[in-house]
Amino acid sequence: MRAVRYTGAGAAAEVTELVEVADPTPAQDEVLVRVAAVGLNPVDVKIRAAAVDFGPIEYTTLPGWDVAGEVVAVGPAVDGFAPGDAVFGLARFPRAAHTLADLVAVPASDLAHAPAAWSVAQQGGAPLAVLTAWHAFEAAGLTGDATGKRVLVLGGAGGVGHLAVQVAKARGAQVVATASRAKHDVLTGLGADEVVDYKDESALEEIAPVDVVLSTVDNGVPPLGAVREGTAVITITGFPDGAEEALRAAGASVVQRIMVTADGPALAEVAALADDGRLTVLVDGAFPLDDVVAAQERLETGRVTGKVVVTLS
Repeated sequence: MRAVRYTGAGAAAEVTELVEVADPTPAQDEVLVRVAAVGLNPVDVKIRAAAVDFGPIEYTTLPGWDVAGEVVAVGPAVDGFAPGDAVFGLARFPRAAHTLADLVAVPASDLAHAPAAWSVAQQGGAPLAVLTAWHAFEAAGLTGDATGKRVLVLGGAGGVGHLAVQVAKARGAQVVATASRAKHDVLTGLGADEVVDYKDESALEEIAPVDVVLSTVDNGVPPLGAVREGTAVITITGFPDGAEEALRAAGASVVQRIMVTADGPALAEVAALADDGRLTVLVDGAFPLDDVVAAQERLETGRVTGKVVVTLS
């Protein structure tokens, strides 16, 4: 089968190649998936550029974690999936998973039935990003009915951000998001109640206090005026020096960096929201496997709205 391989650390065009490798065999609790689409995420390019483990995330020369496709076979201990099923998932994360290939063996617990309302590219692009938002809100205590809560999403138009806006809205929260001015209409269309230009310092300082902050941008820190007693501040990238102390002094009760993990049951809830018309995935670009270098380069521009996806046929 075809698979993407990194030959070492470096730029995408220098170290990315397509190779032939042996087909995987599913273990007793695994599902063999014929891959149709794979989302690219910032961690993919960070791993490639450095060729080392990224914190707890395992470096691998055969990349990929997001996956959507069709079940080919299931291990004898697998219930709930059968050949022909359309599935999506975040495979094995943070361990290596090798989803950028024609076939991949995935633990059944990492998968869910794919939402029929989404295209294959949307299914493949969603898992890591939407689960990051899901787990961040769990850490912040924003679960169930969040009516009356205010949520601030820093970086609202990115892969995680645009899904976080929708998840928070689906739970009943009022959502404020930051983004470049050109992307304000996109976020309003996704349900954001207020969108603020991240370059407009005065507008940022005018954001009224919120209950939850989710930062999806590097070194992102909310304006302290948006933090009140009991605010939960969650980041997916880390805080700059001194930020945690300042946030706690402003009243934040939770100041935490989270890392996503594989979670099939949560993806089943995501699929239900999607099929109910309450959650969509913006696909910035879908690239065939032969153009996987171009897909990485697009992601690395930092100007992506939604997700970059690699498609296989």
